[in-house]
Amino acid sequence: MKKPNLKKPSKVERARTRLDGAVTRLEKALDRRLDSLPDGAGKPAAETPSALVEELESLRDENANLKGLNEIVTTRLDAAIGRLRTAIGD
Repeated sequence: MKKPNLKKPSKVERARTRLDGAVTRLEKALDRRLDSLPDGAGKPAAETPSALVEELESLRDENANLKGLNEIVTTRLDAAIGRLRTAIGD
């Protein structure tokens, strides 16, 4: 007699299922919380297309500034690492 091919879900599959359930519960809790707030509270501020465009431009400017800072930090870190390697004789 042949045994039926019953396969248990892997640990990853079980963890994924638990994670999906947790995310669903969090989304429901957030929806309930937002629904309990007064009108306008906790809702996105930018509802008009022009406000969205302004917010997008602002975020792009901020992103450009952060990229510039990232380049500066990268350069400084590379220089510091180079000096450390020289100091330890690497």
